[in-house]
Amino acid sequence: MSEKFKLRVLSTSDIHGSLLAKNYADNREVNYGFSIVSNIIKEKRIKNTLLLDIGDDLQGNPLMYFHQLHRRKYYNPFAEVMNYLSYDYFIPGNHDFNYGLDYLQDFVKNIKAKTLCSNIYNKDNSLLFKFPYEIVKYENGPKVAIIGSTTQYIPNWENPSYIKDLIFENAFDSIRRIVKDLRDKVDLIIVAYHGGFERDLRTGQPYVVDTGENLGYKIIKNISGIDCFISAHQHRYISEVINGVAVIQGGSRADSLGVIDIDFIFKDSWKVINKSTELIKTVNYKEDELIVKLLKKIEKDCQKFLDKKIGNVVLNNLVVKDMFKARLNKHPIVTFINQVQLESSGAMISATSLPNEVTGFPKSITVRNVLSTYVYANTLSVLEISGRILRQILEKNAEYFICDKGKIAINPKFSYPKVQHYNYDMFDGIDYTIDITEPFGERIKSLTYQDKDVFDDQIFSLVVNNYRASGGGDFDEYKNLKVIRQIPFDIAELIIDYIVKYKDLHIINKKNIKIKSENC
Repeated sequence: MSEKFKLRVLSTSDIHGSLLAKNYADNREVNYGFSIVSNIIKEKRIKNTLLLDIGDDLQGNPLMYFHQLHRRKYYNPFAEVMNYLSYDYFIPGNHDFNYGLDYLQDFVKNIKAKTLCSNIYNKDNSLLFKFPYEIVKYENGPKVAIIGSTTQYIPNWENPSYIKDLIFENAFDSIRRIVKDLRDKVDLIIVAYHGGFERDLRTGQPYVVDTGENLGYKIIKNISGIDCFISAHQHRYISEVINGVAVIQGGSRADSLGVIDIDFIFKDSWKVINKSTELIKTVNYKEDELIVKLLKKIEKDCQKFLDKKIGNVVLNNLVVKDMFKARLNKHPIVTFINQVQLESSGAMISATSLPNEVTGFPKSITVRNVLSTYVYANTLSVLEISGRILRQILEKNAEYFICDKGKIAINPKFSYPKVQHYNYDMFDGIDYTIDITEPFGERIKSLTYQDKDVFDDQIFSLVVNNYRASGGGDFDEYKNLKVIRQIPFDIAELIIDYIVKYKDLHIINKKNIKIKSENC
């Protein structure tokens, strides 16, 4: 038996459908994408290598949106690339449920990688994905356990019909139970967790309110026996060894590859003598032309679909050039999306947000413009809401802006530890003023519906996306509201249908949100 052994663990996560090095908004080349990471994987693979993906792969890109619309015609392109690269393990992320459980399960069936998830169950208490972990015994080498787990916060975001009858166990509890069982049976334990960190890894200072969405700090701090911890979900760049645990989180959109090297020595048993971590960015690498070739057919058909003209902008400019100003001054594209939601739902009030980055619509609108503006696989929910709860929700949204050295700025909590500008909603159907010079909770200075003051006991119907309706963005106020009805169509599809119906868009942008900042 050899006295030394080296194991390398490669990981990706949060690729969000970025298979090719291309921005579908305008087809320009970018320096990220699975087709670039492919060449890094090939370069860094050694004899004893594990290759893992930690989820959030199937949603977030027009190519995958096109595939899910035509799933019976084309092989899943993400599965095709994972199989080409011979991935060993896949851990599902929350966004992998966005196109429905059937779509995710078809993907799992089509990949050669083994899906690991220890904390999602069917209603009969059987595991949804069968394998909670796997133990690999290397010939003349150590025993290595790989445990998979997914943030249990999915019910706070997902369309309820997609996760009906599923049970989400606390990830900390499932990992602790398995690590305890395996600790004396293996030589190395790797935890692959689609979740992030609620606290700073070194200082223990909280990043955000601890809702259970991210449990990485708690897991590392309180579960002994974990050697490597691969996290995801927050799109952060983390590469370090902390208190003996090798920790990796590798950004998003396939813009980097996580590498963990573990060196063993054998003395009566296999012992770890060194761990090191590295994040390798894609900026200095080129595309793998074999992946480009693999996806040529579906990519060509997707481009035709995206370039289909569906309407025109006649009044107002719907191109978004400055994301800060688009939120500060409520860009007409926000009014338009709310207009679609109001017509589709019949609700009295509508709320929507802008993704972190959007394009808006040029004068001639194509499907590409819509999918580059409304990028999420959301559906709509119509809720019954009182004036009192409506005001509370507006107050929470009003925390998006702050005064900083005499100027209006964005509250840092919307940028770190995760960029989440999409958690600032803008409403139509009501008029209101936000005074950002006032303390949080006291900023809404006027609130009217049809030019009349809104009273606490007044009842309204409000349409929002399913992510927000289930409390996404820590808007717990929505969770207990009565659901009047649900509209089971992607909002992007509703927008496309609306444009096809009316052809020429005359968007009159009512300035119903006033931001007061005198003496800021």
